Amino acid sequence: MASNQPPKNPALDQAAQSSYLKLWLELARTSKTIEQQMEERLQTEFNQSFARFDVLSQLERFDPERLPMGVLAGNLLASKGNITRLIDRMIKDELIDRKPSPQDRRIIQVGFTNQGRQLFKKMAQAHAQWSSEILGGITKKDADRMLKMLRTLQATSDID
Repeated sequence: MASNQPPKNPALDQAAQSSYLKLWLELARTSKTIEQQMEERLQTEFNQSFARFDVLSQLERFDPERLPMGVLAGNLLASKGNITRLIDRMIKDELIDRKPSPQDRRIIQVGFTNQGRQLFKKMAQAHAQWSSEILGGITKKDADRMLKMLRTLQATSDID
């Protein structure tokens, strides 16, 4: 019976190794291109970075809960470099606020402001539309199949 699992030692199978390398390159290239397009559109339309959209997206996922800074940082898709400075700028722009946890004042929690929530709603609608435009070159069936394959890859790899 054939297995869908890759060979235990891909180095033994040059064809498989070549395929995995090509796949990795295409995934990296495609991801970078899509991320750049989203970044440009967010900047043009909303004067916001992808990193800011990512922060607001995480807050929306857990709303109405406030997120501890460590949990927020761990969930971000964007670069995790200098999260504190990013959060500080978003607070200054009145998109989010930061408060100590009522249960443990050592834990700092982040949440939406009304202005941040309203901006995110507009950004999320535009993001959904842009995603359809950018990925619209493939059918829904292919998109579902690709999503399933990527989830399998993530589940069977050492990727988080």
